[in-house]
Amino acid sequence: MKRSNITVAAMMITAVVLFLGGCSLGDYTDETVQDATEPQTDEEAQEVQGQAQQEEIPELYYAYHKLDADRQTLYREMYYAMLDMKDSVRLSTTDTSIIDTTFACVVNDHPELFYVDGYQYTEYSEGDDITSVIFKGTYTKSPGEAEALKAQISEKLKPCLDDVPDGSDEYYIVKYFYEYLISNTEYDRTAADNQNICSVFLGGRSVCQGYAEALQYMLQNMGIQSFVVTGFTNGERHAWNLVRINGEYYYVDPTWGDASYTLDGQPDDNADVPPINFDYFLVTTDELTRTHSLERVVELPVCTAVSDNYYVREGLYFDRYDADRLAGIFDGDNARSEDYVTIKCATPVVYDDIKKHLIDEREVFDFISDQGESIAYTSNGFQRTISFWNIFY
Repeated sequence: MKRSNITVAAMMITAVVLFLGGCSLGDYTDETVQDATEPQTDEEAQEVQGQAQQEEIPELYYAYHKLDADRQTLYREMYYAMLDMKDSVRLSTTDTSIIDTTFACVVNDHPELFYVDGYQYTEYSEGDDITSVIFKGTYTKSPGEAEALKAQISEKLKPCLDDVPDGSDEYYIVKYFYEYLISNTEYDRTAADNQNICSVFLGGRSVCQGYAEALQYMLQNMGIQSFVVTGFTNGERHAWNLVRINGEYYYVDPTWGDASYTLDGQPDDNADVPPINFDYFLVTTDELTRTHSLERVVELPVCTAVSDNYYVREGLYFDRYDADRLAGIFDGDNARSEDYVTIKCATPVVYDDIKKHLIDEREVFDFISDQGESIAYTSNGFQRTISFWNIFY
């Protein structure tokens, strides 16, 4: 993040610039200049503030509806200014302490603002009193370029959106987009525009921020509420999704669902590893926070529902060792077509017991009639899942 302090005669003008960095923050620098003028007319200020006062933000956008009235007004002013890529707008507040978190709420609600990479604001003050604050988004594209990219994204996504599963069960919509995203994206730290949806939809290569915003963008197109949550995993900054489906909140981490993220450009010694992992698909707060720490720019729900967890919905959730159920799963059409099986255990005790039976005592071979020379497996103690692949040849 870059900070600039600008002083002019008796009037103090402080300009602060913030850049979205995804995984790191930049350095602070200071500079002093000898001249500055307020870069906005009253008409422009009134236009944005009028729009912000008259237009409500739909319930689809999670963070907005967790803010108090003053911050909601500020959110709308920022959002409409950046949506129209205005050069500068005068904010209705002079409380600069609420700008940063409110800006984070806007960009984490709105993946369509892919051309925004930060903001700057300028304080105008006389003596100790701040008289006005001017806000400006910082943009990576010109208005013309942004519109052209929006059209390209719309065209690229049309076949995907046309094939969304019919019916009212939102579980299948989220699963469809999750699988589409992972199947069409490779994790790549060097990808261009990797902090926004362009890297995913137009480049097919991205990092966690791009994955999360792309899933959010598709879900919002179907009227499903989704919010990009940031925090830390393994000591690094990370991003994932909060989603509301069938009236309940869950977390989804699409990046951790992609085998290419696990490999991250390393030599592929496990070429047959399942390409899509569902361990962090529609999970509870307790399940997520075993490996993820949350940044709370707004209040986040405590997610406790499990009815739409992938393993529960797909009949792969076990509360005890059940040989008959396991035999049916390993002999099922899905196992034969995909050549892998993953199951989830309800408790650590169940997890240890099933691992003992299937792996230590090698009972997994009892469930496979068309056996190959070997079976590969992996286990996730955090999520209590066990995966087997190379089952059939």
